[in-house]
Amino acid sequence: MASVAAVVSSSSIILVEGEYNADGTVTIIKDETLNIESGDRHKAYAIMATRIRDRLTSDVDTVLVKASSGGQFAAKTVVLHAAELRGVFLSAIPTHVEVVQKQIKTVSRGRSRKVDEYVKDDDYFDEKFGGVNLRKGSREAAFLILNEGDE
Repeated sequence: MASVAAVVSSSSIILVEGEYNADGTVTIIKDETLNIESGDRHKAYAIMATRIRDRLTSDVDTVLVKASSGGQFAAKTVVLHAAELRGVFLSAIPTHVEVVQKQIKTVSRGRSRKVDEYVKDDDYFDEKFGGVNLRKGSREAAFLILNEGDE
């Protein structure tokens, strides 16, 4: 079964589905973005929850989520909206699916570079993800799958 990694922003959810291989690489199955509907946010959240439930009903055993990290400053509206959408996402995941939340700073610990440095490294991504041309925004999610397999 595959893992799905998610990175949630205030207006979209990036989902990368992949399988960790014994050789330390990841086979990407799907890379997609679910955009929030325009209009009333509460209605858009309900639509998003349905889309998430439908998307994660089969062939997924683990969902890896980029967790929110507390900031030093007062939260701006965009940060609060991202937190709301992350809550919608988490609550819509079917109960049979394991959920693992990871903060990026935690993922960086024990590695020779920070996650942001890996995400910018085209050669590294070619090597670890079989030359699949991942969108820059999807690389953080894909790295969560790689990290989970490495642990």
